[in-house]
Amino acid sequence: MAVVARRIFAPGVLGLLASTAFPLTLAAQVQPQEQPRYPTPEEVIAARNSPLFTSHETLRITLTADFNTLRRKDRSGGDSEERPARLEWVNADGSTEVREIQIQTRGNFRLSRRNCDFPPLRLGLKNGETEGTVFEGQDKIKMVVPCKLGQDYWVQYVIAEYLTYRMLNVLTPLSFRARFVEATFLDESGEDDPFTRYAFLLEDDSEMAKRNEGIKEDREDWEAAPVHPILLEKNYAILVEFFQYMIGNTDWSGVQMHNVQLFRDRTRRPYPVPFDFDFSGLVNARYATPDPRLPIRDVRQRFFRGFCPDQMNRQSEQYQGVYDLFFEKREEIYELWRTQEGLDLDRLEETLGYLDEFYEILEDPNRIQRDVLDQCYRFGALEGNPPDSFRNLGGNPILLNRTVCLIRTVCRVPSRLDLFLNGRRSHTYGTHPDGG
Repeated sequence: MAVVARRIFAPGVLGLLASTAFPLTLAAQVQPQEQPRYPTPEEVIAARNSPLFTSHETLRITLTADFNTLRRKDRSGGDSEERPARLEWVNADGSTEVREIQIQTRGNFRLSRRNCDFPPLRLGLKNGETEGTVFEGQDKIKMVVPCKLGQDYWVQYVIAEYLTYRMLNVLTPLSFRARFVEATFLDESGEDDPFTRYAFLLEDDSEMAKRNEGIKEDREDWEAAPVHPILLEKNYAILVEFFQYMIGNTDWSGVQMHNVQLFRDRTRRPYPVPFDFDFSGLVNARYATPDPRLPIRDVRQRFFRGFCPDQMNRQSEQYQGVYDLFFEKREEIYELWRTQEGLDLDRLEETLGYLDEFYEILEDPNRIQRDVLDQCYRFGALEGNPPDSFRNLGGNPILLNRTVCLIRTVCRVPSRLDLFLNGRRSHTYGTHPDGG
């Protein structure tokens, strides 16, 4: 099965193996005007060998900053002000190192003081000052911290989300890497007492792209020329859809690219790399609720938000390859949870039971159809209002009628197809919400 995993998920090969019914002229329409700059072999090697993410040992760090201001004032949307901070860490040999850095708040839901006491952070390191250290090659690093500082279950949510990233790493290298840390926070204003919590650092999207020999597509570029989901690399898209189902996550969208970073390999084939899993059933955070338009009332209820196979011109063999990969990696995934520092025993048992339920479905072809794929057919896969225009599909109504509108619940009346081709927003495709 290792060969299948490489065939399906090795960046650079995926685009060549993918089957598609679109002519080359159609694919050419998604090409940007400017030629993208792909990473050099040296950049690829450097990204893959990043010391911060090649080890899974817990990294002990201390952050000193004006956390009184960061926690109480820097909580508005958008990019907050960068503030000076000091980062200290303990090396494997027990020695310590210190660097002056910049720190700022970030995020959306967890940035709001109504939702979280402590916001997610972004650490800014200075180029040239981390060579030869565990942070060599790093520039901007996202840091995920407990939402609240009270009960231990807030820490358990962070550990669970960290392990969710690790699970996807096991299934494919085209995923964000994470490093588990034990962080001590010192408030230099003197207003807050020091505290220590588990947290994790998340790989930068540019570094993830370099490591996989491709480029990331900025949100602005995608909004200017939205990528129709039928153009996504099929094997990888299936993997993402079933991974999201595995962890019980509905807080994502393959249409609006919500909580998805679009990656392109050297053939320009797009891949939807997922992130942000705190609203998943696997993490099961107290604040997490499903979109009210979905037919579930609890995030622990799984609901498939993947696309319909016929719509996307996918073959049963492609799905079977993904199922085989999940089974091949099952014990490795379970072992991540069994050996994780700081994980509560009750949380471990609860998680393994939740994953067992997924594998019970995957073992039964009838349940895959009934509990997973039939959800797609029943509710439609093009959720919410599509972007202003999927211009990269051009004007081919016959092709669109065969692929995009194959399922009646997705395109209910022909006139909506005409609206879709004209790039208007006065319609809704089915009842499957966007979740963005």
